[in-house]
Amino acid sequence: MPVRDPFAPCQPVALGDTFGLFHGGAGTTGVIVCEDWGYEGLCARRSLRHLADRLAADGYPVLRFDLPGMGDSLADPAGIAGLEPFDTTLAVACSALRTVRSVERIVLVGLGFGALLAARHAARADDGIAGLVLMAPVAAGRAYVRELQLRGTMIAEVTGAAAEVADGVALSVAGFAMSEGLASAVRAVRLSADDLPPQVPVLTLARPGRAAEEDFARALAAREPRSAAATFTGYDALMSDPTAAEVPAGDFETVTAWIGATAPADPLPAPAIGTAAEASLAGPGFVDTVHVFGHRCHLVGTWCRPSGPRSGTPILFFNAGATPRAGWSGSVGQAARRLAGQGIPSLRIDVADVGDSRPIAGGAAVVHYNAQQIDDVRDALDLMESLGEPAAVAAGTCGGAYLALRGAVADARISDVVAVNLQRLLWDPREDVAEALRFDHTDTAAYARKLVDVDKLKKLLTGQVPVFALARFLLVRILRRLEQKGSPWLFGLTPFARLYRQVHRDLQALAERGVRVELLFSAGDPGIAHIERILGPGGCRAAGYGNLDVSLIDRADHNLTPQAAREIYWRKLAEVARTRIPDAAAAQVAE
Repeated sequence: MPVRDPFAPCQPVALGDTFGLFHGGAGTTGVIVCEDWGYEGLCARRSLRHLADRLAADGYPVLRFDLPGMGDSLADPAGIAGLEPFDTTLAVACSALRTVRSVERIVLVGLGFGALLAARHAARADDGIAGLVLMAPVAAGRAYVRELQLRGTMIAEVTGAAAEVADGVALSVAGFAMSEGLASAVRAVRLSADDLPPQVPVLTLARPGRAAEEDFARALAAREPRSAAATFTGYDALMSDPTAAEVPAGDFETVTAWIGATAPADPLPAPAIGTAAEASLAGPGFVDTVHVFGHRCHLVGTWCRPSGPRSGTPILFFNAGATPRAGWSGSVGQAARRLAGQGIPSLRIDVADVGDSRPIAGGAAVVHYNAQQIDDVRDALDLMESLGEPAAVAAGTCGGAYLALRGAVADARISDVVAVNLQRLLWDPREDVAEALRFDHTDTAAYARKLVDVDKLKKLLTGQVPVFALARFLLVRILRRLEQKGSPWLFGLTPFARLYRQVHRDLQALAERGVRVELLFSAGDPGIAHIERILGPGGCRAAGYGNLDVSLIDRADHNLTPQAAREIYWRKLAEVARTRIPDAAAAQVAE
């Protein structure tokens, strides 16, 4: 059997109105991975990339793709009126895998909504489907839509941003809109074992306690000797949120072992794919090109260029936490295309081990706020230079805001910074990143209020919240604040004092380079308290630098879910991008 490099660069491909990524080489048995819809798709994207790499390492050519309305696809999710566009895209993906990777037999792997699409395709396909893996399948469509509505309500409660539901939209989950037409089509779904071809083996992973899924799994397992059923034990941890989501390694081990036994890999000798690749799609006023890049060809990003004349410095977008590069509710992709319509190009990237980008061998287990991410910044700037762009405005939310600011300190090719809900000006190396990501979006007083909330108290007492880890985090937070207040009387020798001085040296260096730094905060965001410890109440010390400005966005959550909040951010991006173009060009744009 030919030996394959499991970390050979992925290859982007255009599939109708969406993009896909090939993993691995050629072979007669291939795998297509169908992602979930909406918020669940955001949470699971990194994990499905890990699954695809694992299968590629086992010798399978693998194709993942963006569902219509998700990721970098051209479709507006609110404009998709039924299941047919999803069915068509999956059929195009199957055709591409057969053509580009010499595949004869395909195993379809689907998660949630993607499992429904895989089952529908297998039910209609004449031949060539060697197996199905259905993870948390949508067996009862009406129950699935109710679950989405409940998820949307819960996310709105947590974020404080009420769902915005326009005419013709049935529901909105974390800003992802599902049309009335699509919701109606999904409600009509009722999968049974008899809907699938009897000769196709199926592995079904049902979520524990979901009777419809468990009954469906048992019925499928009973009808064909190679079929099997298992419990999807890692589902809840996978769907906690995009940044905290955990790869369900045990469940994926079950999947890869079953595929290996049911439809063995049969890799073929094939010419090398090359060290980088790209694929493009054109929309109204823009052209999106997905690139595989980086010094290890491990990063994936989307370059969005205007179809018409240029009018400003390009924007470099970084991930908010582990949210894939298209952004929370697709907002970064929307911003990029809006800016391109105004003549401003942009690059949105997944940093290492986020979204579609692979990890660095031997890198940190938690990549956020890690100094190694500056290598990703430099790789992105190198790509932009290769595209003829010597400078960029760095932008991002939360962790992406931090990377934008620290990237500007590290690399002079960043001309300006627009940072939204920045949580730190410089990371204190004594802080535990994992604990901060889990607990630091709530202030201490809010945690105290939860102790008198019966429901929250039950979660503490039943172990749903790690009490000791939370207590340790809150104690350390209190001690650090005491250290900060005592620093003036300790001759500036405390770790906080050293951090304070370094931040101000960095801000001074940016001011001397003429780098404009715009810090935008949602009113009440927890990051404000951290920034005020360095810049004073309301960021009053920012005025001393001349290049630094702090402003608030009212009625906005941490992720800028409300459309009005996003518009403020997008206008600021356009304003900053145009500060670097000649006055005559700016006047032409204004006209």
